[in-house]
Amino acid sequence: MDDILDLITGNTNSDGKQVVLKRIEEEPETKNFFRKAKIAWAFMSSTRKAPDELVDKSFRELQNRISLKPKSLTIYSLLKYAAILILVVGISSAMFYLGKESNPVPVDVMKYTSVVADYGQISKVILPDSSVVWLNSGTTLTYNSNFSFSNRDLTLNGQAFLEVRKNKEIPLIVSSGDLKVKVHGTRFDVSAYPEEKKIDVVLESGSVELLHAKNTDFSYTLKPGEMAEYNLESKSLAINETGLKNYTRWKDGVLIFKDASMAEVIKKLERKFNVEIVTDNPGVYKSVFNANFKNESLTEILDYIHFSCPISYRILQEDQSKIILY
Repeated sequence: MDDILDLITGNTNSDGKQVVLKRIEEEPETKNFFRKAKIAWAFMSSTRKAPDELVDKSFRELQNRISLKPKSLTIYSLLKYAAILILVVGISSAMFYLGKESNPVPVDVMKYTSVVADYGQISKVILPDSSVVWLNSGTTLTYNSNFSFSNRDLTLNGQAFLEVRKNKEIPLIVSSGDLKVKVHGTRFDVSAYPEEKKIDVVLESGSVELLHAKNTDFSYTLKPGEMAEYNLESKSLAINETGLKNYTRWKDGVLIFKDASMAEVIKKLERKFNVEIVTDNPGVYKSVFNANFKNESLTEILDYIHFSCPISYRILQEDQSKIILY
């Protein structure tokens, strides 16, 4: 479990990350724990502290569950119960903090709200300042109860497209790991899934300033039509021209693959259709894929991949929840 939590919190090296990601892909129960834990982490990492009474209550409930089990616990059982504790504390804290204040509140009693778009979903959210946010599948967005009063701070894990309402006095700041995107009013996209090696920021209109939480010398002002790619391993920033419409059409339900690796294709399909896709054939990952999809079903997309790569597939569950590529 420690290596998975290290991955979520960004405390693992490149080699270690690949080992953990491989295990997540191969072990369904570990993959499920990873999904739940990263959502809980997005909330817990944004709060100062969960109330002690909630932590105590959650731990007592966990102890009761374990005590009811007559057999010895396997490592996967321990993972399961650890995930339960993380989620119970995180979700309980979210419920405890849920609400909207009419006036700014002291930091020591700050409340937090997390909005989650689970796998298979795209969600549209209107923030307290009337800014509009689209959340892609597998995304968590967190803000505090002083949002729009004394700050407009957001924490993002996943991908979001934001239409930010202008406010010259209070900038909106999106934090994803150590990267911060500072804006006053604009339209832009941020892709920051924890399991990926990079954070992408694409600007449609206005301007955004890219900052680093730990490096005060790090700063870049992005221009419309530009995409910034921040490498989490090298801590470097690359600026590219991009096709805006193609990059942001996911919020309209469009899947676009341009010279995409099969690893990228698999991950996007898993998020969009809430499925698990596995393979034990290394040759699958040698394929590069180009295609656009909007209303096609998962089976139609898999058929297209089969004829264009070629890669075969087999559906193991009637509800199409697990697919094998070979």
